[in-house]
Amino acid sequence: MPRHSHDAPERSMSVSNRGTVYLGFPYPVAAVLGLLALWFLFGGGLDPLPELVSTQYDASRLSTEPQRRIMSDPPSIKVGSFDQRCSDCHGVFDSRVVDPPVDLKQHAHIELRHGMNDRCYNCHGREDRNKLLLHGGVEIGYDQVEMLCAKCHGTTYRDWQVGMHGRTNGSWDKGSGRQVRLKCTQCHDPHAPAYAPIVPMPAPNTLRMGPQSPDGAHEHHGPQSPLTKWKNVRHGDQPLDGAAHGGRR
Repeated sequence: MPRHSHDAPERSMSVSNRGTVYLGFPYPVAAVLGLLALWFLFGGGLDPLPELVSTQYDASRLSTEPQRRIMSDPPSIKVGSFDQRCSDCHGVFDSRVVDPPVDLKQHAHIELRHGMNDRCYNCHGREDRNKLLLHGGVEIGYDQVEMLCAKCHGTTYRDWQVGMHGRTNGSWDKGSGRQVRLKCTQCHDPHAPAYAPIVPMPAPNTLRMGPQSPDGAHEHHGPQSPLTKWKNVRHGDQPLDGAAHGGRR
């Protein structure tokens, strides 16, 4: 009798020439998974937690203050007891230098290590030393130092504009009025901008630091941190009142 499309499909099986029936159901797979589950429950055991190793670090590295002092506009330096602008000296005597410089008599502390940019007049104005120099001879003040860097480091400058490069202090919210974006020379030495190797800070071990004091909790999470609340509940204690979240627990 011919089969119709609405007939229920029969169980997948095959019959050998000797009459033995082989079912297509994956019993061996189920057996293996069952054995693995039993091993994880009773035979695997748990690895002991690693011991917390105390790590010493320089607390000053946690400061959010700029690494370098940005120059004013117009730039000035302290000479003796007086503030002197660049033009106060460069406007008096002939200060033309061999470019790139070979033997500096003044500013001898400067070590020029800026890749291919090894000429003073690539950045500094020839006539007005109070100015920086863009392409085409356009002069800008020291308060626009990021524009000077942008003429060669355009990709990094665009990243800085949107907050992907550089440091943001105060707030992530641009509309808060508290956000402060550090400029290039507040982090980098303009004459040798590459950073020296930095040793990473120790990784957080919050859950293995032992009991947490309310005094050490994060301010924006109220008088007690969520991690401490979780540990209290986990050990059967009553959770503390979350006053910072409307008194809810």
